[in-house]
Amino acid sequence: MLDKREKRILGAVIHNYIATALPVGSRTIAKKYRLDLSPATIRNCMADLEEAGYLTHPHTSAGRIPTDKGYRFYVNRLMEREDLSREEKARIEKEYSNRMNRIDQIMEETSQVLSLFSHYTGFVLAPNLEESIFHHLELIPLENGRILSILVTGSGLVKNRIIEIEKVLSQERLQKILALINNRLPNLPFKRIKEFISDQLKIEGQAKGIWELMDQIFTWDGAEELYLGGRINILEHPEFRDLTRTKSIFQALEEKRLLTAVLNKTASSEGVRILIGKEARWRKIKDLSLVTSTYRINGLPAGVLGVIGPRRMEYSKVVSLVDFMAKMVSEVLTNLSHTIISSRRVGK
Repeated sequence: MLDKREKRILGAVIHNYIATALPVGSRTIAKKYRLDLSPATIRNCMADLEEAGYLTHPHTSAGRIPTDKGYRFYVNRLMEREDLSREEKARIEKEYSNRMNRIDQIMEETSQVLSLFSHYTGFVLAPNLEESIFHHLELIPLENGRILSILVTGSGLVKNRIIEIEKVLSQERLQKILALINNRLPNLPFKRIKEFISDQLKIEGQAKGIWELMDQIFTWDGAEELYLGGRINILEHPEFRDLTRTKSIFQALEEKRLLTAVLNKTASSEGVRILIGKEARWRKIKDLSLVTSTYRINGLPAGVLGVIGPRRMEYSKVVSLVDFMAKMVSEVLTNLSHTIISSRRVGK
């Protein structure tokens, strides 16, 4: 357990390193932070913090930088959240003032807003289709027997897919299938739809073509869609001027399935969660931190959003931003869900 002096010095080192990206020496701490301690005392304390694993130092410098353990102690015990200003909240709310009626638009906009206000990389993990509720389906015939399938969930998520089947179905037959699906399947979880079709929708005639169509429409790989905004912001931070390190990070951001797996581990957490460096257990992002929060639709967990940036992140501000955005997106998506359901009822 750190004593009061060690906490103050550790906090000062981290605060200065976040601001400058430069290793921190004892004289800098003595001059800038008014701790009423001599540089020699601070230097000895920093050596103790290094021995305890909270600080380390580059071999080319006598100054110290925080370790993952140091950052973890900071965010858990020392950090004071810096709330968004009234002006910042108003600017964010303005981004959503233009009516967006598709969830993919909201996801894309949210990733960009997170990036804009954090100056890091913003992300949004869209709701998992398997956990979503079916709302309605549209089938649009294309040339050469291909069909454009447009699935809409109760939360407004839209999934498009071009389907090819061996046996061409007539427009009349497609409309009958469409009417049957839209009349029988609304409000059914996607993970139960194929079982429901198999058990209850005993369609006769042209069975091979119809079942082939059904199978393709309602089969998904289970991978959520990940929206990333502001990836280029990584290049603005001095610790990523090394091209080898930067290339590895950009490759990691392109490996969306693996990044999604990391983010899904935070989906059940309440409030804001911070993963620092190696805590994400993925070597390619060991130099990054993730600040995440779960957003909800109608009170139920739906997906994850947040910010990816260097371990030298302004956590105090980013935590407030991510928390605010999760609440904002939850409200927007819940309202969209109610609108979609109401319009569907009116359409009937």
